[in-house]
Amino acid sequence: MHPETDSQKDITFNDFKTQVLHDYRIAVISRECSLLGRREVLTGKAKFGIFGDGKEVPQLAMARAFRNGDFRSGYYRDQTFMMAIEELSPQHFFAGLYAHTDIEKEPMSAGRQMGGHFITHNLQEDGSWKDLTQQKNSSSDISPTAAQMPRLLGLAQASKIYRKAQEIDSSNFSVNGNEVAWGTIGNASTSEGLFFETINAAGVLQVPMVISVWDDMYGISVHAKYQTTKESISEVLKGFQRDDKPGYEIITVKGWDYPALVEAYENAGKLAREEHVPVLIHVIELTQPQGHSTSGSHERYKDKERLEWEKAYDCNLKMREWLIDNGFATEEDLITLEKEVKKEVREAKKEAWAAFTTPIKNKKKEAVALL
Repeated sequence: MHPETDSQKDITFNDFKTQVLHDYRIAVISRECSLLGRREVLTGKAKFGIFGDGKEVPQLAMARAFRNGDFRSGYYRDQTFMMAIEELSPQHFFAGLYAHTDIEKEPMSAGRQMGGHFITHNLQEDGSWKDLTQQKNSSSDISPTAAQMPRLLGLAQASKIYRKAQEIDSSNFSVNGNEVAWGTIGNASTSEGLFFETINAAGVLQVPMVISVWDDMYGISVHAKYQTTKESISEVLKGFQRDDKPGYEIITVKGWDYPALVEAYENAGKLAREEHVPVLIHVIELTQPQGHSTSGSHERYKDKERLEWEKAYDCNLKMREWLIDNGFATEEDLITLEKEVKKEVREAKKEAWAAFTTPIKNKKKEAVALL
């Protein structure tokens, strides 16, 4: 069961400790999936991999502010978030990597889409609607960069319509328009026209939308200075900051600072949910430990200083240091946890590979017998 964080309620130190260690465990699971996923591609067991390593901790904070009925419209770096809301297991992760066509094993798209494309299901098996207000929802990801943005706007506008047009039957879809649409995008994709059109429209419409920009300063191999004015999308969008006129709430937060991230996302979620104010969260100082994808190596375009900085400011490492410094765990506790997780993920990978290959082997045996 996913423990909820509510900063407005008094909780014991032990309860909070359980919550943060639960989060760290998910971060480690996600990172181990990314590391093993790359190996599976490079050894030929999968064709292509693009993962969420380096973006784990802000996604944990986003998941804590995400409520039943909310919708995500994001992109292929969001595996940690999907794990945190309990909609993606390590077995599902590897089944997606292998493109397993069994919907029970690979519930995202039954192997039809690129890995890292996430979805939750809106319909029952008989074709009737599920009660979307009682589950955490993710719209199906698509490959073109920034294409998630117009859909994000539509999802957010739906909440506004449900709140304003009381005569509409909102059963299964909305509770008084309290649902927030959460979007994610990489810093380079904020240069797309779809991003700017959506940002402007959401500011005009004043819809409950929280857009997170995962910023690791690169777009594949291209540094932000070559594609973003002032090298910062939050600087570019300062004119959208609300004052005496409606606009955006713009928040900038470091992607390795777990407590600051939790606070930022709780505040953003509350503001969007209650007042229908759009929020942009610019998550800076993120890293990409394995480069953009399995198709290249970031050592080719990042200098020595940048690579050393990325090692020191890896969000998982910084969260680990924070846990120890604040008495949530000892070094020995975390070593034990990490060993358990590595074993768990390795077993999940083996199970997913066996589930994928066993039907193929059985068909092979049938064909050989017939021949």
